[in-house]
Amino acid sequence: MYAYFRKLVYFSTECVFAPNAYRGHARMLLKDLEKVDPAVIMNIIQSGESLTINATANMPTLSRCTRCGYVSSQEVCKACVLLEGLNKGLPRLGIGKSSKVKRFMQENSPCCKTQSCLCNKK
Repeated sequence: MYAYFRKLVYFSTECVFAPNAYRGHARMLLKDLEKVDPAVIMNIIQSGESLTINATANMPTLSRCTRCGYVSSQEVCKACVLLEGLNKGLPRLGIGKSSKVKRFMQENSPCCKTQSCLCNKK
């Protein structure tokens, strides 16, 4: 938009994946619902605002990723797990149960091969 309003020369094309993006389907659903009832978007917003968390629910504690230092609810954040999977040729590593990921990370971590590893002292 900046380039358009500043009359700058730029190259603009639609992303080839945009027609199949899920947000497009959600947007069409909302527009179709809005045709039936114009207040549907406000009702959805009001419903979202009225959601509460159960007092007895266990919320994850936030800590820091041991690899990159970014905020995570796990010992190793999802970005590092996905990156590790891509580097090791296992692109599905970060998708699925965290117990499988944790086991794989411990088995293949160079630090866990030694007795002085901090992972073993938990």
